[in-house]
Amino acid sequence: MTLTTGIGLILVKVLRCLTLIGMLSCTTSVSAGQLLVSDDTEVASLREVSDAVVLSQQNTYREALDANTPYKELMALREIPEHQRLWLKSEIVNQGTSGRDLVITINRLKIEQLHFYLVDQQYRIIASSTYQAGSSDGHADWPSPYVRFPFTVGNTDSVTVLIGIKDKGSANYTVALWDAGALAVHDRMRLILLGALLGMLFIAFSYFLLSYLFQRTPTRFWISVCFGLTMVLVFVSQGGLSRWPDLIPVSEMLIASLITMTALTLAKVSHNLFPRIPLLFRLGNYLLPLGLLAFCLWRNAFDATHFIYLLCPVIGVYQVALVIFFRDRRHPSLSQLYATAWAMLFVLYAIQLKNTLNSTVISAGMLLIVIMVIMLAMLFFAFSLEQKERSHSHQQLLSRDQTISSLHHFYDLFRNSVEGFYTSTIEGTLKSVNPAMCSLFGYDDEASMLASVHNTREFYADSRDRDALVAEIVEQGQVLGREIRGVRSDGEEFWFCVSCQLKKDSNGSFLYGSLYDITERKNSSLSIEFLASHDSLTGVYNRREFERLLANAISSDAETVCLLYMDLDRFKVVNDTCGHRAGDELIREIARLIDTTLSGTGYLGRLGGDEFGVLITEQPEETAYLYGMKILNAIQSYRFMWDKRIFTLGVSIGLVSCRETSGNPEHCLSMADAACYFAKEQGRNQIHRFRHDDESMQRYKKELDWVSAINDALEHDRFVLYYQPYRALSRVTHAMHFEVLLRLQNEDGTTTGPNAFLPTAERYNLSAAIDKWVVEKTLLWLYQNPEQQAAIGRLSINLSGQSLADREFKLHVLNAFEKYAIPYSKVCFEITESVAIIRMENTLNFMRSFTQLGCSFALDDFGSGFSSYTYLKNLPVDIVKIDGGFIRDMLSNRVDAAVVASITEVARAMGMETVGEFVESEAVMAELGKIGVDFAQGYSVAAPSPLASMPEKNIG
Repeated sequence: MTLTTGIGLILVKVLRCLTLIGMLSCTTSVSAGQLLVSDDTEVASLREVSDAVVLSQQNTYREALDANTPYKELMALREIPEHQRLWLKSEIVNQGTSGRDLVITINRLKIEQLHFYLVDQQYRIIASSTYQAGSSDGHADWPSPYVRFPFTVGNTDSVTVLIGIKDKGSANYTVALWDAGALAVHDRMRLILLGALLGMLFIAFSYFLLSYLFQRTPTRFWISVCFGLTMVLVFVSQGGLSRWPDLIPVSEMLIASLITMTALTLAKVSHNLFPRIPLLFRLGNYLLPLGLLAFCLWRNAFDATHFIYLLCPVIGVYQVALVIFFRDRRHPSLSQLYATAWAMLFVLYAIQLKNTLNSTVISAGMLLIVIMVIMLAMLFFAFSLEQKERSHSHQQLLSRDQTISSLHHFYDLFRNSVEGFYTSTIEGTLKSVNPAMCSLFGYDDEASMLASVHNTREFYADSRDRDALVAEIVEQGQVLGREIRGVRSDGEEFWFCVSCQLKKDSNGSFLYGSLYDITERKNSSLSIEFLASHDSLTGVYNRREFERLLANAISSDAETVCLLYMDLDRFKVVNDTCGHRAGDELIREIARLIDTTLSGTGYLGRLGGDEFGVLITEQPEETAYLYGMKILNAIQSYRFMWDKRIFTLGVSIGLVSCRETSGNPEHCLSMADAACYFAKEQGRNQIHRFRHDDESMQRYKKELDWVSAINDALEHDRFVLYYQPYRALSRVTHAMHFEVLLRLQNEDGTTTGPNAFLPTAERYNLSAAIDKWVVEKTLLWLYQNPEQQAAIGRLSINLSGQSLADREFKLHVLNAFEKYAIPYSKVCFEITESVAIIRMENTLNFMRSFTQLGCSFALDDFGSGFSSYTYLKNLPVDIVKIDGGFIRDMLSNRVDAAVVASITEVARAMGMETVGEFVESEAVMAELGKIGVDFAQGYSVAAPSPLASMPEKNIG
């Protein structure tokens, strides 16, 4: 409110100055203080000829008559100072041929106090009257905006009129002298025009209000309110409250309130006609009128009047600007009509401002123009509404046409769709169907289907499916893509997919649904689901489904869960002899044989190529054992015939009671597999029961633990490289010679030697993977440590027999040498004597390939195996490592010493170097030197250390 008030005060000051300039330009040539009245005079402006003076309220009329200080008569809008009174003095001279009945009018009923004196030339009071707002004197008995003072002037008489005004409002009053008859005619004409205007406004108000009650269009309501407020505003501004004098003191505040409400109403009309106007600008449309009202309530009548004159055009311009910027571009005439209505209001504002500034007496003609302008403005507002509603109706017609077109299109889709459409009551009474629906359920046409089907329950193979479907529809409003088994009219079952919605119309709720045949897809889906859980060759459960059944059984409340793990004996003979087709047929027949033997007891699954599993629950272990024996005897008695050949088979079976194990499905299968393995080891074609106290099973379990540990170490790099250096005995060398060793790092940080896990690695074909890791990491270390690489004469890496026979291992080693650019001469591969002899061909191929590239080879543990010098002669070996079993006791055992000396002599004769292993004392080392052994290796030389901790200096 403070901001609005400040702006209002500034605008008032500006308007005062502009008004003063305008009024000073409108001076008159009439002599100051005297008005000549003739027989033809009907009305004259007394203000233009009056002398004026401002005196204190204590001064009397006599002092006002004697005052000679002239008042700036045309200083419009100047307010009367507080505790003072404005006096207007003018002499009226009757030049007519007879006496005249005259009336002085002042166009403001809300004057605080008004004194009227009529004096003769000797300043004697002829007549006097007093008026103040709220009194019943001084105004007519009909609606009139004037304060009236009637008097009579005789023929050729001259009288002085003295008017004293005390008021807080504007001093710019229209003071007019009327002939009494002319004023009566003017009053009648004004009342006729006022009645016509009020009548037209009332008719418009009633029309739009009644039409709103029928059409419920918000714009019509606000237009009717606008007409109603305008009607009240015209009535009040034209002295309508003069009939109720007690209301006159609040008339001007009432006018300000009516102007504010009219502006707010027009804002609502604008917002309804032009919905694109943003919310922020709409708020401005409301704040401007409310600011006007607040200012009028806070300030005095003088400032309020001027602020109304200033802010009204601002409100109008703001609304017109919004209408132009946010107009409906599809209907430009709407904004044009609305802007024209506001233009009429601007014309009305200009007329009122001109009359106020010039203190002009409003004639009947001017009043007629004002009425016409008001009606034109209201009509243009009404035309804008009609244009908006016409365009809205047009859009509705277009929308209806589109709806009708869509309905026709929907009907065509309904009739011609390949999907079946139907409507029914919630209870199931069929209302409508399309041809596709008839075809789907096997009916000739819609009429026959509607006549034959009494309830949609007949569509369902299980009527409970419909009950569940309807319950879900009622709860959620719709169901999408539900797959249900249905029945055709001939009783044939099929699958359909249904989507259904709950709809409502004037007749109540109904179901609208669509469905189509999915029998082929469903059958295919069932086949896919079957294949996902069953073996495609035998039809029994596959391994994944069998493991799931085992897991469910273990987690259930079943008292016993027994597992039979079966591996066919001599199946490979059939497969290799007769081919895979014969092998597949044999597997199918064995599966049928086992299934027949079980007679529905337990679950049968195929776990591998020739491996089967049987899961038996809620039966004691002895019963499971008996079923295992039945299966064993059945397979042993079975004869497989193929291509005129007859084959006999056997089966090894492992039996596990899962409640006696840890309860883990994988662990149960592993233990059953282990039991099956030991059944094979013990002679095949028998059953082996798993027992926790079985030493062989414990050993096997320990091996499985090592397999898991080795795989985990390979995956997470938990192997660690160590090295053990050699010491030269027969010559001085500064180059480093050492053997690369392997350790497994445990989770607690300790390490385990290779003797603990390498036998298991050999047994479970993990040696090649370990050797790949050792070669890769050793060459990587050489690449990352160039100083140590330069100081190394030769390092030795142990290889297993599996690696020598693995072609991928050979390629892996070659790629590693190329990847890290390591000289081949730096590496010596150690091969045990036993491996070299057993895999002679593979060993020779590998050694020849890498010998040509520059690698050297050592025969490890020589003397512990076949001990044939012939083999030593045929192998391209560079180094012989004498087995530590001969070295350890050579000082006390002459035979061991002789063997060491013999091997050394033979190796020297063949140009090979020798290395003595397990050298654990200086004495042994000295003896080896005497014999002629080239290098010593053992704890007496150095204990194994991590390769990563090797010092950079030469360990010669």
